[in-house]
This record gives sequence, C-alpha cells and structure tokens, in this order.
Amino acid sequence: MDSDPNAGGQDPPDSEALVKVDGLWFTTDTIVIRAENKIFRVSRGILAARSTVFNDMIAFPQPNSGETETMDGSPVVRLHDSAEDVEAFLRAIYDSSYFLPAPAPNHLSVVVGILRLSHKYGCQYLQRRALEHLHADGWYSMAYDEHGSEHLNNGIAEFCPTHSLRVIQAATEVGALWLLPYTCYSLSIYSSKDLLPFLEGSTGPHVAKALAAHTHLVRATVATHSFLTIYDLCDTPENCGAAWDIALARFMRKLSKPELHPIPPDLQKIAVDKLEYSGMCSDCRELAKIQMHEAASAFWDELPSIFGLPPWGELHAMKRAAMGEDED
Repeated sequence: MDSDPNAGGQDPPDSEALVKVDGLWFTTDTIVIRAENKIFRVSRGILAARSTVFNDMIAFPQPNSGETETMDGSPVVRLHDSAEDVEAFLRAIYDSSYFLPAPAPNHLSVVVGILRLSHKYGCQYLQRRALEHLHADGWYSMAYDEHGSEHLNNGIAEFCPTHSLRVIQAATEVGALWLLPYTCYSLSIYSSKDLLPFLEGSTGPHVAKALAAHTHLVRATVATHSFLTIYDLCDTPENCGAAWDIALARFMRKLSKPELHPIPPDLQKIAVDKLEYSGMCSDCRELAKIQMHEAASAFWDELPSIFGLPPWGELHAMKRAAMGEDED
C-alpha cells in the first residue's frame, strides 16, 4: 500500500539497510510503516483511531497476500515523506509525553513535521496542537508588540532564514494562512545576501516575496522614526539638541544596514531608553513613543496586503474556525 506518490521524498534502494526504530516496534495487530530507510511496526488499531486516512487505508480490503509486501507477517505501507517527519508524527501518536501541548519545549522541525503529516493523514488533534505551538512561540500575533513564549528550539543558527522558510512552507501546505503575515515578514528582514541562496526550488516564490517587501520595510523604518521631525517642539532645546543629533545618526546607521527589522516587539522600550540615555527630555520622548506606536501599528495592519494575503480580520476568523475557537 502506498500513500500519495507526489508528496515528496524518495524511497531508498531495497539494498539499503533498514533501521528498526526503538519505541515504535510493536508485536501484535501491527502494520509496518516505511519511510526512506526507516521502518516502524506500530499498532494498527491505535493508528486507525488517530488518523482518518490510515483508518480508511487499513479498513480497505487488501489484495491477495502474494501481492502485498509484508515484513515479519505484517503488511508494509511505504510513505513518501521524510523519515524524520514520519518518526516525529508516529511518536506523537504513540508516546503521550513526546509532544506535549504548548508551551512545553520542543524543536521547531518536530512541530513543523507533525503539522504537515497530521494534516496530510487526518489527525486533527495533533494538527491543532502543532498550530498552538507556533502561535504560542510568536509565529502568529494579533499586534506587532505581542510577545511569544520562544519555547521552540530552531536547531540552527539564530540569524538564518531557514526557520522562517520552514514555517512558511508548512503553513502554506496546510492552509494556515493566518501564520503567513508575520512569518513572511520575519523572512523579509534578512538581507538579499542571506536570501539569494534560497531563491531556487520550492523556497523560491517565498524568497521572491520577501525580497519585494524590502522597500516596505525601509518605508516602515522611516515612519517609525518620524519623531525625528518634532525637535522644534522640544521644551528644553539646550538639553535635547545633542540627543536629536545622536538619534538621527543612529537612525541613519540602522537604515544603511543590509537587514531591517522596523517593528521588533520591544521597539518602543529600546528606542525610548536610548533617547533617555542620550539626554532627550520627557516631552519629546513621549511624542516619540506615540509616533513609533502609531507607525508600527499602521505597518502591522498593512502586512497581509504586502504579501498578497486577506486582511487581518479574515485571517483571525480563519484561525478561530480552524482551531474551534469561539468569537472574541
């Protein structure tokens, strides 16, 4: 029995050594799952109860035994998914401690793999749990200054587009469009030098959108620093003159960097703290804080349209419907 042959991944040559996976090798009422060079002998009853696709697959009358691949007396199902994703998916089904609800720590690659396969094989509770992990970790926010728990380990260098691309590809695959505004933004903050290696293949369209968004990031950076034009309102110019010069120089350095992040969650705190340290008066700092917030909120509202997505209201409604949530 084969799953969808167009789902990606390739079977290894039959001569390649197969690896039995500890903890996923049952002995009764079993079915063998093969992905790449890994094999998993698991309980058919439990798998059918958790997955609608496997339930239909197992219930469907099988060909004569001579036409069905078997291993140790159990039928073999070959999946055209990565062995890494299949192992994470099966462990989540058979080991209740493996994939605990958010914010229990986990790896981003595990969450994304479970999200993809739980959607593909009809395991709704795991799909919702994976989406909740991404939500809790900050990949879905309702405002630019909403903080996530940051409980997922990327397993890669901190400043790298790969983790954003993983989430974008998975969210697109499962139709979780509400995850895309921030994940696409988080990809677009990288420099063209960082993004160009990913411009080919399946990641290409996402990278092209990120590169096209760079002009919007420049504009947002200018807008969040529009307070630099209010110096004539300063009540204590003798104290603030130097502070304005410092703030302007800091802004120019920021704008000239290859990476731009105009709306980090701690935008106001960091920026206003720097203004205070530079000697700017409280009246000017308060005006700066207000203008930063207004500009950042306006850019956040615009994010979906920048990446060709429905407006936030529709995205929030999609999220509530997919997660079975009540109206706010």
